[in-house]
Amino acid sequence: MNSRQILEKIDTAFKEALQHGPRKEGLIFPIDLEEIENDELRAICSRLASIFDMINEACHYSDQLAQGNLEAKASRTNIFTMSLKGLQANLAHLTWQVNQVADGDLNQQVYFLGEFSNSFNHMINSLREKQVLEQRLKIITDVLGAGLLLVDPGGKIIIANPEALKLLDYTFDEIEGTRIHDVIHRQLPDSSIFRPGENPLRDAVETGKDYDDDDGVFTCKSGLMIPVMISSRPVYKNDTLDGTVITFRDITDQKKYLHSLETINKLLERQALTDALTGINNRMYFDKTLADEIQRAQRNKSPLSLIIFDIDHFKKVNDGYGHSAGDNVLIRLTRLITANIRVIDFFARWGGEEFVILTPGTGPDGVMQFAEKLRSKVESFNFKEPEKITLSFGVTTFIDGDNDTALINRADDALYRAKEDGRNKVRYSK
Repeated sequence: MNSRQILEKIDTAFKEALQHGPRKEGLIFPIDLEEIENDELRAICSRLASIFDMINEACHYSDQLAQGNLEAKASRTNIFTMSLKGLQANLAHLTWQVNQVADGDLNQQVYFLGEFSNSFNHMINSLREKQVLEQRLKIITDVLGAGLLLVDPGGKIIIANPEALKLLDYTFDEIEGTRIHDVIHRQLPDSSIFRPGENPLRDAVETGKDYDDDDGVFTCKSGLMIPVMISSRPVYKNDTLDGTVITFRDITDQKKYLHSLETINKLLERQALTDALTGINNRMYFDKTLADEIQRAQRNKSPLSLIIFDIDHFKKVNDGYGHSAGDNVLIRLTRLITANIRVIDFFARWGGEEFVILTPGTGPDGVMQFAEKLRSKVESFNFKEPEKITLSFGVTTFIDGDNDTALINRADDALYRAKEDGRNKVRYSK
């Protein structure tokens, strides 16, 4: 089973899941690892199978949490459940703490508001005297693990808990009475200043609306911006807006984790489109690119040529010098060809010792000269073991109405004639 067949089966499994949802038994990895002869492919598929298992476990785990089962468990090695485990622990602890706070025990450490906001607002509404409100609110904010600010309807800071002051590097005297929009929340993640009327947190504070932002920034005293998760909830007294409670949490570590995931995803995407041995584009990527280039040539009425070439008597190289030497020949060949093509040319391994080059903007005369240049370069190059190899080239040019199959077949016919004519030749097919 080759890499293309493997990718097609995995793609089919994902398409089915996307169209119909996962089966009751979850995502099933569609490849029998024992059928894969290539050790590297088998290792990659083994890791992919593990990811399928992790996804299934994460789905089941999140479903259990969604149903309120805070006793649900997941394996420690599952990378998709790490954040959910933190959420599970916070929810379990928060459930106990909300009951304690409602009973008057305000000496609890709370790390985020979340669903606690309803109990929090209920407690505030039960405090009729502002002096009692401020006293109890201060006790709660002092023990919160998240930053908390209480602002009046105009956005002026009334209370800031120790965690907020620590994260922002301010003393309370420095920010008391200042508007949060002028000092702390005045910038977008790209460092630009909010334009008038475009600050959603300010609008929420002034209109008494709930507001949540998972990708906000607060500006510290030093001018440093920290990424934060923001939640704000209005506080009413006798049906009149009396201020807003704003909580925020530093998510710098989460940003780093997400960046790591993005890096991994880009690497996996590149691996899926790259030939493992030579590092150039693989056949799957070529097929997609060929279809795109044909459409472009058809649309723009511009020339497009295709070269297919392979190594003459490559089996003798493997038999006489060993497969390791054969691999080295393929690697040196791809480096030589890459150094002698244009940036806009698309070079890919077709399979085995066969390669293809797409040359946009090149007509019959140009592509023949180009192929002859490559043939000569290879013929005179020292490949060490063996010193000399030659290539046979099949060349053709896009004709209006061609599809990918027609173009490839003509180039393949030309390659066959090059071999029939004694190899180490360039032949063109109209």
